[in-house]
Amino acid sequence: MDIKELGPIGAELTNLDLTQLSKEDIPHIRQSFLDYSVIVFRNQNLNPIDLKNISRLWGEALIHPVFKGIENHPEIIEIRNYGEKYHTNAHWHSDVTFEECPPDATLLYSLEVPEEGGDTLFSSQYLAYEDLDMDLKSSLSGKLAIHSNIGVLMLSGGDPKDAKTVEHPIFREHPETGKKALYVTEAFVKSIKDLDSAESRRILDLLYKQASKEEYIYRHKWSNGDLVVWDNRSVQHYAEHGYGDATRTMHRLTTSGSKPF
Repeated sequence: MDIKELGPIGAELTNLDLTQLSKEDIPHIRQSFLDYSVIVFRNQNLNPIDLKNISRLWGEALIHPVFKGIENHPEIIEIRNYGEKYHTNAHWHSDVTFEECPPDATLLYSLEVPEEGGDTLFSSQYLAYEDLDMDLKSSLSGKLAIHSNIGVLMLSGGDPKDAKTVEHPIFREHPETGKKALYVTEAFVKSIKDLDSAESRRILDLLYKQASKEEYIYRHKWSNGDLVVWDNRSVQHYAEHGYGDATRTMHRLTTSGSKPF
């Protein structure tokens, strides 16, 4: 296994067939995941069972709380191109932060991708936290953000009355690396607890800008057979469209996690 750094975040792991991993490969893959937060495997030939087997390197494969999985594999969501109007991931976010224990890892595997467009951007929330203004960092230490699933619930045709909220720290400590990361996501955070709405909005706008600065980002240009795995505890991602009506089909799953602290 060889490692090629991709930028301020991310690494490509080469000379690996993920369906034929040795016992020696596994700790190196897991350590690379912690070291780089985003790991890329090119030219893989994976069926749904393979994908679920690989996901066990990070935890139990989860069934999405809102979106339905594919037949016989409810943990895997198929992402297809239904046109830019219905593109739902064109915002910076970590996955499923509206749960008490959000997933540790997301796996996204490309089955068929367009020649142009459809890139996924990844931003290091370690760097976002490290570079944050010291006074703001101090004033927000110990503060909680209120996350909600109401947006994704309405998008899927659910009843807004079924929406739920959960509180997570604005700055999350990674349970394995011990490093702190910014942990607010525009897709799911509604407010900062114990602040009035105007002040909450002002600070959140600052944090969202901080979370997605260009100098923290790796842009992934997809090819067929790519598997990208990222750490939701230290990464936000953004899925671009820009490929019109071209075919784009991906398989996605997430793994079990723990309550942020």
